[in-house]
Amino acid sequence: MATTYRNQWWNIPGTYNTFIISYDYYLNELRSGIGAIVASDNAGSMNYGNRYLGMAYAYDYKFHRFWTVSSGIKIMYGYRGLNFSKLLFGDQLIRNASSTLQPVLPEKSQYVDVSWGSLIFSNDQYFGITIDHINRPNQTFLGNDGKLPIKYSFHVAKTFYTDQSGGSGKKTDKPVIIALAQYRFQKKFDQFDIGAIYRTNFYFSGLYYRGLPWLKYYKKGYPNNDAICVLLGVKYKMLELAYSYDITISWQTYRTGGSHEFSLIYQFYNPQKPKKHRSKIIPCAKF
Repeated sequence: MATTYRNQWWNIPGTYNTFIISYDYYLNELRSGIGAIVASDNAGSMNYGNRYLGMAYAYDYKFHRFWTVSSGIKIMYGYRGLNFSKLLFGDQLIRNASSTLQPVLPEKSQYVDVSWGSLIFSNDQYFGITIDHINRPNQTFLGNDGKLPIKYSFHVAKTFYTDQSGGSGKKTDKPVIIALAQYRFQKKFDQFDIGAIYRTNFYFSGLYYRGLPWLKYYKKGYPNNDAICVLLGVKYKMLELAYSYDITISWQTYRTGGSHEFSLIYQFYNPQKPKKHRSKIIPCAKF
């Protein structure tokens, strides 16, 4: 079970606030995972926000001694709201009036959003792809064509063990360095993240870079540098608490104030549960 809260660009009026809670459960006999997710985000001074409620299903197939593929689908119900009474139109300024002559617009929009993803993983690495908004849901408030473009995400990770001496203790008890990268794009939008996490059984820390400085520019003279992200976290038994801060390094550096994000994760685990035959054990994609 995981929860995340993000406060983005807190120094700008109408900052972005996002809250997510999710729960995943694995069905051993069916080699399947099911999940539920609830999300909410708000921005601006007009009570503009999105609410999501979704379900997910994934199936694991072990096609090699060390490798497993997991593919799944997620279906979300989305709800968008906007308070038009807080908007200020040009005719209100001209007439010095409190109300507008513009036609009253609907303040709600509802839609269904479908996503698909697949992950190929072993005990210490993975490669994955996610395709969001496959059905291109119409999110417009005006009733015309406002379909959401499809978003593609590609992600990879590799775990490096810091102790290669082969000494005593389990391999999973030793500190590791996890290298990660993600590239995603949606129509004209591109984003690339690359970083590493140092992880022990008690704490973890990480450093990420976000940007496309040599491949894309905001405009001439402004290279595409977005942020440096710092991650700190602690682990106590089955509980993990993490905090990250995005240091803006683009031309908006002194305006945004950066971004704060908090995450809380709890893993349910039953050590008394009997293990399956070794040939049927699926490696865990958690790093």
